[in-house]
Amino acid sequence: MELQEIIAEISEKYPHSLTNASVIRKLNQVQNELFRTTFRVKTMAIFNLQKDVFAYKLPFPQTNIIEVVVNGEEMHYQDYRQKSYSPFFYFIDSRTLAIYPTPDKDVENGLALFYFRYPAQLSETDLNAIPELDQDFHLLLVYGALVQIAEAHADVDMVNNFTSKYNGLIEEFHKANNEMSKGMTIEDVMGVNLL
Repeated sequence: MELQEIIAEISEKYPHSLTNASVIRKLNQVQNELFRTTFRVKTMAIFNLQKDVFAYKLPFPQTNIIEVVVNGEEMHYQDYRQKSYSPFFYFIDSRTLAIYPTPDKDVENGLALFYFRYPAQLSETDLNAIPELDQDFHLLLVYGALVQIAEAHADVDMVNNFTSKYNGLIEEFHKANNEMSKGMTIEDVMGVNLL
């Protein structure tokens, strides 16, 4: 579904007077939560190292980082409460990664960040956008936003109704993924060596 269809679906299921901006803000909150908790897709980004530059802006939240590799060497996260590692990385703020030691030369593709994907944020300027969430589960966005809208209207019965539907879709997602992973394994139940 496109964003405008999702917004229309929300209005059909629970008429309200909220602006599109307010509904989209709720959709982004639900989408971000789903990518943080349920749809954990691992990916990688490669950056050039720059001589004498130790800080690099992250295109995603720091909590999404899984691993940092500089020139093929895995870096450890350095927290002031832990034993000191060298080399290491740390965060200057929520969107800036710093590495030590500071690079002494430019290195093309010298910084690899492995992280959990962060979804593109939806906005009023592109109502034709299709959320990155698996299209079979776009109703999760609908029901997740409906929970928040019903909460804002103090409609406890509808909060419970929408929460139940949302949780059912989450269960369906987990079931679909568990069956898919089972279906990818060939088991020799007959005792015949097929290879």
